Amino acid sequence: MFEKLPATPDDFYQDIIGETLTAIKVNTFYDNFDAQRFNYDGVDRSMEWMAHERVVYFDWFYKNAVNLANAYSLLEDDKSKSLYLHIIAYRLASHFSVKLPVDFLDEESIAEYHKIEVSTESELEFTGAFGKLKHFDFVYDNKSYVIDCLGLSYYLQRKQYFYDRDGVSIKPEADDVVIDGGACLGDSAAVFSNAVGEKGKVYAFDPVKDHLDILQYNINQFPLKNVIIMPYGLSNENVDAEPITLNGYAPGFSPNNITAPLRTIDSLVDSGEIEKVDFIKLDVEGYEMDVLLGAAQSIQKFQPKLAISLYHKPNDIFELITYIRDTYPFYHLHIGHYTIHNEETVLYCAP
Repeated sequence: MFEKLPATPDDFYQDIIGETLTAIKVNTFYDNFDAQRFNYDGVDRSMEWMAHERVVYFDWFYKNAVNLANAYSLLEDDKSKSLYLHIIAYRLASHFSVKLPVDFLDEESIAEYHKIEVSTESELEFTGAFGKLKHFDFVYDNKSYVIDCLGLSYYLQRKQYFYDRDGVSIKPEADDVVIDGGACLGDSAAVFSNAVGEKGKVYAFDPVKDHLDILQYNINQFPLKNVIIMPYGLSNENVDAEPITLNGYAPGFSPNNITAPLRTIDSLVDSGEIEKVDFIKLDVEGYEMDVLLGAAQSIQKFQPKLAISLYHKPNDIFELITYIRDTYPFYHLHIGHYTIHNEETVLYCAP
């Protein structure tokens, strides 16, 4: 699909519609479904054709084609642009018709990684949407990982939050100060901790008490003592409240109408609690724009590398890209994607 990239907004619209309709007519993929992710309760959903969802996304594309074409034009490289087109086509046509062009599917690489990522049963009693946690204790790329979580393959084998393509590098590096927005169980913090080293720092944010308890347990196991727990969600306002208790872990938790403890990045920098910012990762379940608004001064001052989730709300895929370029023209924009389905698209911004 999309062997020739569209050069104009009209080409963009015509190519998306033409390629998507052709894919629906020609393709029926039965191997393009993440059973581990979507059949977690034992119900096989791989053959579900959700016609209503297709209608919703075609209507969404028609109404937002101009905005989508504009965001597409702001991406820096052809691979990001091709990925962007495929993600839109996937939304329109589903897993039956569109395969995303991702880099992590090499079976040999996956097998080699899982030989290294060994685990035993966790002693923690916490459970949640994906069952009990596992205890991991292994060495990867000469770095030690000791943590109780669901696994680290997204960050180590798939390289999520570690963009390194065609000479462009956007990732946590030695001595960096990292904002880990949406730290959850500490899996991303574990990888960031090793990436920044002894002289770096990782500020791990989460507003859920269950997550914070697991996070503290894990930080005590980390080889490097450079992760600081921040018991808040990130936002564009400060709210004093107690962390939320869920009686289980919930990676996709969103507070919605529940009052949660919140902080802005700017207020933490102004108060001196955070001395500088080199890298910001945001996976905050649809509140990414709020966090960016609450970090405006810090982003202007430090020009940190950014890795921002781009999939929680349908319009994020153009609104966040356009906002970043309009507000911070010094950034070059790229995207990566880390599943075979619609989740885990990341916008990378390099100053």
